[in-house]
Amino acid sequence: MPSADLRADERPQDEPAHPQAKWLEPSNVYGAASVAKNLVPLLVLYATIPYVANRSLVLAWCFSPIVGLVLYRLTMAMHDCGHATLFTTRRANEWVGKALGFVTGVNFGRFKQLHWEHHKSYGAPGDPQGFHYLGISRMSGSAFAWHVVKPLLGFNLRYVFRESILHPSNLKTAALNGEVVALTLVQIAVALLVTGAGRHVSLVILPFVSAATFGLFLSQLRGIAEHGVGEPDRPETFVRSHVPDLLGALLLYDVHFNFHEEHHRYPGVPSHKLPALSREVTGGRIISTIWHTLRTRAR
Repeated sequence: MPSADLRADERPQDEPAHPQAKWLEPSNVYGAASVAKNLVPLLVLYATIPYVANRSLVLAWCFSPIVGLVLYRLTMAMHDCGHATLFTTRRANEWVGKALGFVTGVNFGRFKQLHWEHHKSYGAPGDPQGFHYLGISRMSGSAFAWHVVKPLLGFNLRYVFRESILHPSNLKTAALNGEVVALTLVQIAVALLVTGAGRHVSLVILPFVSAATFGLFLSQLRGIAEHGVGEPDRPETFVRSHVPDLLGALLLYDVHFNFHEEHHRYPGVPSHKLPALSREVTGGRIISTIWHTLRTRAR
């Protein structure tokens, strides 16, 4: 296992690390579990859907919200891979991050790049994730309601398409570095699985539709709760943490994403260390659930 100093060298130079090495130890067991607990249910869903479609195609499409949820949760494991903190080596994080990108339809390299821009510019107009939360304090009640629900109609796809494997620049890069072969094979396997080896061809778009609607809807809810409404020119006020709760952990955050302020302060700390780190740096002063924050924003 690499030393803390070596891992510090592997992290991007602009990534601050907690000064105590005890917080910098990734866990392969935690990483594998974080991937498996979402990837296995997704594959089971994909295998089940065509059998449901044998009885009712409409009922099969009713699985779309669940598929969107699991795909969204997998991007949180990708997020940790992007920080090189889910597994103990950078190579493992890169391989797993790319593999999950092949499954979810997200280009891992572009996803990682834009996420780092988010860390540098959250709370400012240049934040790539600013479409989630910037300006909501000035919205009327009806405007905020539309802002919340419009991802369900696919309106947020335009903001994230540059992260998609279908974006021309990402397809070109994949073709040049040879990853297009693995990407194509994974997507063919997904298509065969979700359509029942072609029995229900219309289901081939179900993963994409699920991610582009329900997945982006859940992502925006979390973005509003984590970053919505701060003080101008004080980016540190645009990030907050939440106490863990079962429903939030199921629907809105995984890999301890609820400790978001701690993550932004020390993005080099692996997520499995964030609960203990939070207790140390906050003294247990986090009191709001993510749902309480969302209700507050809706008022």
